[in-house]
Amino acid sequence: MSLLASRPVAVVTHRSLDIRLSRRPMKKTGLQRPRTQKAAATTGTLKIGDQWNAITIIAHSQTHPLKAICELAENAIDAGAVSVRIIRRRSRGRLFLEVADDGRGVAPDESGAADFERIATHLCDSMKRHLGAARRQGVHGEFGIGLLSFWSLGEELRMTSGGGGTTPPRELHLVRGQRHYAIRPVKGRLAAAGTRVLVGPLLETTKNLVTGEKIARYLSAELRDRIRNTGVVIDVVDAVARREIRVVPREFDGERLEIPRRYPTALGDVCVELYLRSDDAAGRGGIAICKDGTRVLADIADVLAFQQPPWTDRRLEGLVDFEALALAPGTRSGIVPDAALDALVAVAPSIAADIQAVVATREQAEAERASRQLLKQVHKAFASALSELPAEEYLFFDIPKTEPALQDRAGTGASGDPRPRRPQSGSPADGGPPLFAADPGPLAAVRVTPRRPRRPPGGSCLFTATPCDADGTPIPDGVAITWRLASGSAAIATDGVSCRVASSDIGMVTVEATATQRDVTVSDSADLKFVVDADGDGAGGRGLPGYRLEAEHGQPWRSRYDTVANEIVINSAHRDFLASRGSAAKHRRYIGKLYAKEVVLTNFPHESPAAVMERLIEVTLRTEEAL
Repeated sequence: MSLLASRPVAVVTHRSLDIRLSRRPMKKTGLQRPRTQKAAATTGTLKIGDQWNAITIIAHSQTHPLKAICELAENAIDAGAVSVRIIRRRSRGRLFLEVADDGRGVAPDESGAADFERIATHLCDSMKRHLGAARRQGVHGEFGIGLLSFWSLGEELRMTSGGGGTTPPRELHLVRGQRHYAIRPVKGRLAAAGTRVLVGPLLETTKNLVTGEKIARYLSAELRDRIRNTGVVIDVVDAVARREIRVVPREFDGERLEIPRRYPTALGDVCVELYLRSDDAAGRGGIAICKDGTRVLADIADVLAFQQPPWTDRRLEGLVDFEALALAPGTRSGIVPDAALDALVAVAPSIAADIQAVVATREQAEAERASRQLLKQVHKAFASALSELPAEEYLFFDIPKTEPALQDRAGTGASGDPRPRRPQSGSPADGGPPLFAADPGPLAAVRVTPRRPRRPPGGSCLFTATPCDADGTPIPDGVAITWRLASGSAAIATDGVSCRVASSDIGMVTVEATATQRDVTVSDSADLKFVVDADGDGAGGRGLPGYRLEAEHGQPWRSRYDTVANEIVINSAHRDFLASRGSAAKHRRYIGKLYAKEVVLTNFPHESPAAVMERLIEVTLRTEEAL
């Protein structure tokens, strides 16, 4: 029996798309189909199966209410608006949001009225796509679905535009969740040219999110460069909170990186503006991706190709702007993976190399500044500590002292009576320089040099005393000089204005010179240290040592003293050093402890371990509060 068998229809459904593929029925016979015969290919065109379902999906794709407000503001900018006002107000206990601008308004139809019908019946086919190249410049809209984002804001949308000429203004009315639209005349005239969009009442889930402050803050980041490039003024008026806020383009934190501002690609230049923030800067950093001044992604690391340093460094903040990027139509906050994205990814290594080079240089400079500041704090702490400890025991390091000016030192004689300065002969009345050389005045001070010498045990030092008048002019004769050891034990040999002191023991000696002229007697002193490894030059003592970092991985030593450079060398690869970097205070205390260790070991190299520990406690006790 011969039967006609129809094959079932294959139905493939993807959300709103309904694609039907069919085959012609085949007649069964006793003959088999030749193996060489192939089934004919079936082709077709994709179509929307349910238009309203597709519109609903598109409307629900935008779930960010602040992004929806940004869409309305961008529509105003695309229309050439100079001023945009976003008003949040309450009416009959319900909240409404209004966006009013002074732009060109909705394009008119043949009658000259605002062509709202085209907007309502040409979703996904924006009029802006059909503009000429000249008028298209600087216009961002391209999808024709921006108005549908009001579904994430409120229940209804009323859009009013004056149209052109003498045509009265009309209003487009849309209701959330409904497929019908209404266009009706509006009584009276608009207060200003342009377009006014009223959304409300706001949804319960939205009204607390859409405040004046949050709108202004969001737009300052989202439209940062668009506001700068167009000069548009956006004001947010929150009548509920009684505040008016001017949207100011967001300023980034930190210091701007000195890298090229443009990186060329085949599809145009990639503009880069990046800043380096400090480690303790508040808030979340991140590099945004923008398209012609409008932010597309808040964090470039959301793109898989950029999930690596330096793009993930939270200290970096700024933006990468590439006009050629294609936006995801639904949310307008994603990037279509196409040739433009490939071009951005291709140029990224060059940008990353420049970023890393500049950051490395900044980090090195910052580390040097931090080291200088830290050393200053450590020196201050140890200068205070050593000034409280016996100078004859802590010999090796000298505490920096500020020497008083000679005239200040000469202000009092042996009797303590103040002596006025004697003006030089021929000097102007205002104390200017003398017109000719003058004889020295009476004795006012004596100066012993060198000031803080150090010598090895068994060595000697020659001191010289110079008597001067109140102006610092040396007095060559008529002054008697006497020398004595004010403290310490050493051999002293005097010869008028000079004195040689020698000792074979480790310790400190204070030598004092007294100058006498008639009834005036003045004196001065200097300290001489006899220490092992003394430099032996005439300049004298060493100040408190500095420090430098050296990384020796796997080595147990934490620090050592370099006698030649007068520096404490710190192992920056030691685990304790690395652990101390967690906080500035902890790191400062760690450096202070190493400093104390080297000060004690250098001053007491031959002491027993117990005595060295006692000295260490003695020093740290006096420095821990300052550190």
